[in-house]
Amino acid sequence: MKRCFEDLCATMDKLGVPRESKWRGLILYMRSIRDYEFLTAEQRERTQDLVMQVLRRKDFSDKAFQKLLRDNEAIINDRWRHKLTETLQDTAQLIKQFQTLLQRRKNDVQDLEVMTLETIHSDQPMEKMVAEIQNGFQKIEGMLQSDLETIVAMSMTDELTKIYNRRALDSFMHRAITNSLSCQTPLAMVFLDIDNFKQFNDKYGHLVGDQALITVAGLLKACINDQERGVGCTIFPARFGGEEFVLIMPGASDSEAVSFAEKVRKRIQDYNFLIRNGSGEVVYSGVKITISAGVAELHAYCGHSPNSATLIEAADRALYQAKKDGRNKVVLYQGNGVPET
Repeated sequence: MKRCFEDLCATMDKLGVPRESKWRGLILYMRSIRDYEFLTAEQRERTQDLVMQVLRRKDFSDKAFQKLLRDNEAIINDRWRHKLTETLQDTAQLIKQFQTLLQRRKNDVQDLEVMTLETIHSDQPMEKMVAEIQNGFQKIEGMLQSDLETIVAMSMTDELTKIYNRRALDSFMHRAITNSLSCQTPLAMVFLDIDNFKQFNDKYGHLVGDQALITVAGLLKACINDQERGVGCTIFPARFGGEEFVLIMPGASDSEAVSFAEKVRKRIQDYNFLIRNGSGEVVYSGVKITISAGVAELHAYCGHSPNSATLIEAADRALYQAKKDGRNKVVLYQGNGVPET
């Protein structure tokens, strides 16, 4: 250990890193981040790039130190900040929809009250009055049951794309992984991300970006319908967040998942997007969007105790590799080895 530390110090001396503990401590910490599994592969890569930039510039001023701290913190917090924003937006939308349901049922209950009083003060036979009042309460009960089902569906559906959301994904993954482990059946995950989506939003605007997300979700569902009709399998699609989507494929091997991901990639690549203005007129046609995809299989390379976290991490690593390889690709996670394209 002492020899290792001495070698590290000698390397930092050669690189011109000041002997001040704050610089060496920060660089050692940032280098160790590459082993932090709770961060994505992209976050770890960006952190290492920061370190290399500092070493190349050889600017070890206090100002550079503070900037490095801020940049590193931004990288680590970036994904969580994005997820928090989306969660707050989803919650606000659910509250709005729930308030609408409450107001609707408040009016229905008031109508029931009026009907009940009118029935009681009528000259109808007792049996008929009781039947009418009973029917009124049964109608309200049915409406409330329907509302409950609607609320559950809303809480599990992405408001924009109308496919499952992250909450539904977590619930399904837990059940699917438990079943896969107990029955020793395969389970594959496809992690998809729209390429260069930020640039797309910057060029066409966020409203058009939302339409692109809706269209991609629709193409995913079309591919799934074709696949399920062909081989009778079940594929669970969800919006993971932002421009990221996830497909869970119970019973599918890694090769089957790669094959399906390729079909999805090609279908989206070949699709001609139309962009319309507020009046519905086509202002751009033939706009192309591509996706990158990472594939992982639960039992293959997810460790001795595979779970949802290790499966997501494996698929995310493969997705990041697809991005590094030039985008518009499907990559299979191969453990610590080189991912297979």
